[in-house]
Formats: sequence, structure tokens, C-alpha cells
Amino acid sequence: MYALNRSKFIGYVTEKPELRTIPSGMEVCDVNIRVISKVTKEDGSFFDSTSFHTATFWGGIAKTVGSYTNAGSQIYIEGRLKTDSWQGDDGKARYKTKIVADDLILLSRRDGDYPALQSNVVGTGLNEVELIGNITKDIDIRETTTGQSVASTSVATNRKWKNRQTNEFQEETEFHNIVLWGDLAKESAKNISKGSKVYVKGRLQNRSWETPEGEKRYTTEVIVESISALGHEAPVAMHSENHVTPAAATATVATASVAPQSDPVESVADDLPTISYESDIKPEDLPF
Repeated sequence: MYALNRSKFIGYVTEKPELRTIPSGMEVCDVNIRVISKVTKEDGSFFDSTSFHTATFWGGIAKTVGSYTNAGSQIYIEGRLKTDSWQGDDGKARYKTKIVADDLILLSRRDGDYPALQSNVVGTGLNEVELIGNITKDIDIRETTTGQSVASTSVATNRKWKNRQTNEFQEETEFHNIVLWGDLAKESAKNISKGSKVYVKGRLQNRSWETPEGEKRYTTEVIVESISALGHEAPVAMHSENHVTPAAATATVATASVAPQSDPVESVADDLPTISYESDIKPEDLPF
């Protein structure tokens, strides 16, 4: 394996999942979850980040989630990010990013859940994304209307598997557009370029906006918390707090997005729910 595309979530099921069977006879179940995770700001304070995501389960795990979860059930999901694409009735391309789930843990108690948690520090959810891949374009650094530094680029991750029917190996590539903020944006632009292999860690966030034509648009973003440049020689000892080596540039930052890529399996073409984007970084601040 030479790339990593891993996601972990703890969230609440928004509606009773529906188990269905595709023509091949395999069972599949789509689960919509609401994730409420604690995010640490640069000043050490916390805020709740709420996001909605869709996870797709296959086979035996699909039967489990379809049979034993209901609206309000809390579950743990582990899997990989996948972006479906299809053509809308208007002829325009549509995209939706989901989690292809590999693992599931049921978290709700059979005798009833605990009361709602009242804490500014202790959270109830998990939203974690990890990527190891290659930068596909040089980092473009800009400033928002509020004067914050922001940089954008794209990371490609590859997945290889053997087709059970043909017994041949297949490969697909996912593209993850990432956005870096503040000092991390500045240092990454200096030390990371097209072709660099990087490790990215962050959280998944949905965002919605309206085009000048009045159309509603959605995007799924990875809110980057840290990034490391890989494959470099071990850095020498740092003698200054201001010295940053290309081997590791890490800081707290704010947001990113996932680029469209087709999916060979059945697409989930339902519209995403309206997203309440609660963060210090507002959609109107994004310069793209």
C-alpha cells in the first residue's frame, strides 16, 4: 500500500436506514449521520462543529446497521472517502462525497441513553480524516477578505484491489482538494510543491452556498489540522522556534474540500441536507 485514505466518525443516525439489494444480490445500506465534534481554536478555546455525512455499508455489515439502528442511534464508523458523480436532469454534473464503511460499532445503550452532555470540553462525537498521497499542483496562497492567509492544493490517493469476478487487479484514484490556513498555509507554500508526498490529518465538513444564478451548491471539505511533508531526510536539530524544516510543518488551521471523482459502484444521488456551518471561518471568507 502506498497511499492512505482513512476516516473515522462517531455520530447520530438521522433516520431509520433502509436495507436494499442490488441486482448482483449483495445487500447495501446508506446511513445518514449527524456528527458533533469539539474543535480547538488557536487560543485554546472550543466550539462545536456539526456536520452531516452519508456512509454506505455492504454485505453483512449492511444487515447489522439496517436491523439494529434507528433515528438517534449513536454509531462508530470507520472507512474511506469516496465521491460519487452523476448527471442531473439539467445536464450538469452532480457530486456527493460519502464514507464507504469497513467497520461499525453500535454505541447506544439498550436501556436508554445517558442525558444530553453539558460540557464545553468533553465531546460526544468523532470526525477524523487521514490522507497520505501526492500533491497534484503547486500550492496557491491568498488572503481572505478578513486578512487571513489561505492556501489551496490537491492530494491524490490511490487504491488497488483484485476484482473477484475477473481475478484482475484494478486501481482507482481519489482527489482531495485541501485548504490550509494561517502559518500552516505560509510554511506549506514554501516547503511543499507539486509531486510532494504528504500526510494530512483533519476533519470532514460540509458547506453550502448559493451561486449568483440562485442555484444551491454543496461541497465536502477536509478541515486540515496538520500536514507533514514525507520522504525527506531527517531534519537537523532546530535551534530556533521560527525555523521550520520541510520534513514536518504542523499547525492548527481551518478548512479544505474534496474534488469530484467517479465511482464504479452504485451512486447515491440524493441531495445533501442543508448544512449549518458553525465556525470562525465562514464560507464567504473562502476566495474560491
